[in-house]
Amino acid sequence: MMQKRCFIATLILLAVLLTGLFFLHLATGFHYFTKAHLIAVLLGGGTPEEVLTVFDFRMVRSILAVLIGMGLAVSGAVFQTISKNELASPSLLGVNAGAALGVMLLIYGTPQATGLGIWEQPLAAVIGGGLAAGLVFFLSHQRGRMTSTYKLVLNGIAVTAGLHALQILLIVGLDPTRFQQINTWLIGSIFGNSWTHVDILFLVVLLITFFFLASHETLDLLALREENALGLGIRVNRTRFLFLMAAVVLASSCVAVGGSIGFIGLICPHIARRLVGVAHKRYLPVTALLGGVLLVAADYTARVIIAPDEMLVGLIVSLIGAPYFLYILVRSRG
Repeated sequence: MMQKRCFIATLILLAVLLTGLFFLHLATGFHYFTKAHLIAVLLGGGTPEEVLTVFDFRMVRSILAVLIGMGLAVSGAVFQTISKNELASPSLLGVNAGAALGVMLLIYGTPQATGLGIWEQPLAAVIGGGLAAGLVFFLSHQRGRMTSTYKLVLNGIAVTAGLHALQILLIVGLDPTRFQQINTWLIGSIFGNSWTHVDILFLVVLLITFFFLASHETLDLLALREENALGLGIRVNRTRFLFLMAAVVLASSCVAVGGSIGFIGLICPHIARRLVGVAHKRYLPVTALLGGVLLVAADYTARVIIAPDEMLVGLIVSLIGAPYFLYILVRSRG
């Protein structure tokens, strides 16, 4: 009973915090809106220019920050469950790098005058992320079983390094315009998207997150020792592969829209477990809300820290995530 109350209180607190950050993020930019003025514009007031600014530029960015944060956090939680390793995340297991390389190859091979279709970039990201994750898990398994969770992370780091090397080789051959576009996207930026991107990502994040929540009991079983899960009737390899591919699609879709933003899938699941425990019916919703809170807060910071210019959100997340990764690494080794 106490655990349930703690879960509900945590959920409400995070939802209120996310709502407050969302409106703060929406009010911030080159032209700052007061709370009363922003509410008036949202309710149909304001000049046409203010309506355009709020709804077609800032609202898109704010919603995408929530969706991308949630998607990366939930995918990271599932990766950690599948691998039984709290160091696992999309960025550390090669998914972000593979998705980025897939998109880069697509951009590299598409004539600049032609442009990219709205579905082409997410599809290329999913294929690249899936191949990278598949390679990492293949290298980490022997006779159908994972040899070591640390070997999984080391293989992920090695594959990621190789993919980054390929990215550098591709960047060398780009013209200055495409170099700037790809470099910004590789670091991570939510700016410059449209309502179409919101519609696509909302559908992907909603469906896959709902799938994970509906399968929370299966995820709880996958977190057990493999022998115990087999004894309870779970086809471990097949089920693990299904959840792996769903998590890859989720993370890669977020990378396709927001660029290669790292560490959210590492930090948020770790904090969520400390707050509400490891049962996935409580763990996943809290992880999702933490992801939204973290990325909205990071993007807000990126916009105000050197205003009127702004930093890329991927840099802010990395500044937070890198020390936290070292903390988790030292703690887990201890």
